[in-house]
Amino acid sequence: MGSALSPAGKDTEEMLLNVGGTPMTFPRDRLLRRGLRDTCLAVLLHRFEDWMVKDDIGTPFIDADPKFFIRLAAGLRQMWSSWVSSGQACGGDTALAFYYDRFMAKTTLRIEPQPGDSEIDAFRAFMAAMGHFIKTSCGGTGGTKVLTINGHVVSTTDATLAAFTTLNKRFTEYSGPVLTSLNHFHKVVDYARRRRIAPADAVIELPTCEDGDVELSLAVEMYGLLDDGCPNILSADTMSTLLSMTGKMHALCLFKSSIHGCEFETLLARAAGAYGLLFVIEDEHHHTLACHMDGPFIPPADPTSALTTGCPVTFFSISGPFLEGITKINIPHNWQCVDVAGTEGAVKTDKGASCGKVAISGGRLWLGHKDGRPNSDLRHCQQWLRRDDLPDGGETYMGSYDEAGSATLAATYYFTATRLEVYQVWSTRPADPILSADDLQALVDMATDTPMTAQLLYKGERDGWTYEALFAKVGGAVNLLLLFKDTGAHTFASHIKGQLKPPSDPTAVETTPCPVTFYSISGAFEPQGITKITVPYNRQRVQVAGIEGAVTGTKDIAGKVAIAGGRLWLGYQSVKGGPAGDLRSGCQWVLKDELPDGGRTYLGGFDSHGWATLAASHLFTCADLEIYTLQQA
Repeated sequence: MGSALSPAGKDTEEMLLNVGGTPMTFPRDRLLRRGLRDTCLAVLLHRFEDWMVKDDIGTPFIDADPKFFIRLAAGLRQMWSSWVSSGQACGGDTALAFYYDRFMAKTTLRIEPQPGDSEIDAFRAFMAAMGHFIKTSCGGTGGTKVLTINGHVVSTTDATLAAFTTLNKRFTEYSGPVLTSLNHFHKVVDYARRRRIAPADAVIELPTCEDGDVELSLAVEMYGLLDDGCPNILSADTMSTLLSMTGKMHALCLFKSSIHGCEFETLLARAAGAYGLLFVIEDEHHHTLACHMDGPFIPPADPTSALTTGCPVTFFSISGPFLEGITKINIPHNWQCVDVAGTEGAVKTDKGASCGKVAISGGRLWLGHKDGRPNSDLRHCQQWLRRDDLPDGGETYMGSYDEAGSATLAATYYFTATRLEVYQVWSTRPADPILSADDLQALVDMATDTPMTAQLLYKGERDGWTYEALFAKVGGAVNLLLLFKDTGAHTFASHIKGQLKPPSDPTAVETTPCPVTFYSISGAFEPQGITKITVPYNRQRVQVAGIEGAVTGTKDIAGKVAIAGGRLWLGYQSVKGGPAGDLRSGCQWVLKDELPDGGRTYLGGFDSHGWATLAASHLFTCADLEIYTLQQA
C-alpha cells in the first residue's frame, strides 16, 4: 500500500467535505497545529484525501454523523488551545464520542510521507483505525460508492449497507424512509455505520433520542439491524480460525442463503466487484467446506457470456472427510482462477459444454450446476479434487474416490447445499515487497548500463489488478521494470526501455517498438540467481489494448498487454471471448534456443511447441506484480 497522496503543500484554509450526506467546509489547516497534527483525522485529511471515498460530484466523503464534524469544526475555529476536548465536540452524546475516540486518536504515522513507510507498524496501525474511511480499491474497507436517499440529506456507503438488506433497499430501490421520522432514520443509518466501523467484539449501544426510544427501537428492528435470527454455518471461533488460515483479519457477510435466497442473480447483485470472497457451504449430510478466492468476483459485461479472472484459490474442509479440525487444501498454481457467467450465460468446460454459473479453480467447485447443465439455483453444486491436491497424498482423507480417482470434500460429488454463505474477507496488513532492496538493486544494475535506482509506481496487491488501476499509476513513465511473482513462487522480470502506452481509441491497440529483455530471478534455473534472456530484435515491442479493446493472438487467445511478440501477456485468456477479467492472469514463454548458455540449467518444462517458461507454468496467476521506473542515481 502506497503512502504519498496529498502533500501538505496542497492544503487550503477550508476543505470541502461531505459527511453523512451533509456538505460542509472544514478547517483542515487547524489540524496542522502542534497537538493536533498527529491525530488520525489530520493524517487522513492531509495525506490520504485522494484515497477517500468520493460522492457523485467528487467531494471527499466521510461516513460518520455530520453533527460530530459540525461541532468539531466549530471547536477548531474557536479554539484557544491546541486541543478540542471531547466535551466541546460531543457534549454527553455517546454516539458522537464514538467518532471522537477514533478521529482524534493519536498516530505515529507522519503527514509527510517517508520512503518505505508503508511497510512500518505505524502505517498498519493507521490503516486499521482509518481504513474504514478509505476506499476499498486503495486497501481500505470504506467501500466504493456513496448512496443517498433522494430528497433527504442522508448518505452512507455501499460498505455500510452491505450487511443490511432491508436498509440497503431503502437507498437502492425505494425513495426514502417509511413509517418512521427522518430524525429516526438518521439514527438508524448512523447505528449501521458504527456497527461496521467498530471492532468485531465491540458492543454498540442502540441509538437513543428524546422523542421516543420505543419508536426508534422499532425502526432499528424494521430496517433489519437487529440479529436476523438465522445462525451462521460457522461458529465465531471456527470463523476466526479459518480467517487466520487465509491470512485475513476481517470478514463481512455479503450473501446468506437463509436470508437472501439462492438465486445467482442475487449473488451478483450483492457480490459483483467485491475483492476477496470466502464461500462457506454445508451439504445435506452436514459436510462443511469453504473456498477462498483472493481476487475480484467479476461477471462479464455481456450477460450471455462468461469471464475468467486469475486469483489465488484455497479450499478448506471444515467437517466431513477428515477426522478433526480444519484441513487446508492447496490448489495447483496453474488452476488459480474463477469463472463467472453472465445472467443469461454459462461457464463452459474445456470441451465447450455449458455447465454452471460459477466455476472455481477449473471446476473443482461448481455453483449453479445441475444434471450437467447451468442452473440459476446456486444450491446445485459439484465439488472434486485430484488425489494429488489432497494433503499428505490423501493418507488422512476418509472420504471416497470416484472411478477417475477424484476425491470430494462434500458427502457426494454432486450435492445440494442446505446453506450457502459468501463473505468478503480482507486484511489491513500491506503486502510485502517481492524482492529485498539489495536484490532489487542487483536486478537494476544488471538491466542498466549506468547507475540507476528503481521508483515503485504500481503494486498489484496494493493498488488492485484492474486495467484502470495500473495505468493510473504508471501513466506515461518510461524505462520500466516489471517484476512478477507467480502463485508457484517463481519470480521473473521484464525490462522495457519504453512505456506502456495505451491507444487514444479505447477499442484499438497501440504498438510501441522498444528494447525488451527478460530476467529469471528464482525458480526456472539452477543454480539460483538472476539469469538474462535476450529477446530477438524483431520481437522487441510492446502492445497495449485500449480499455474496451484486446490484443489478440492465434487460436482465440487475447489479453490487455502483450510484450515481446506475446512472450509475456497480462490479462490473458486462451478461450474465445476477449481478455481476462483483470490483469492477474498471465502467460509467459520463450523459445528453447533463446535460453542462455553459461553454466545454468533450465529446470522447467517445455510445452507441445517446445517453448520454455520463466514462470511455474506457461499459464500463470500473479501473486504480485510491481512496476518500477528506472531513473539516474
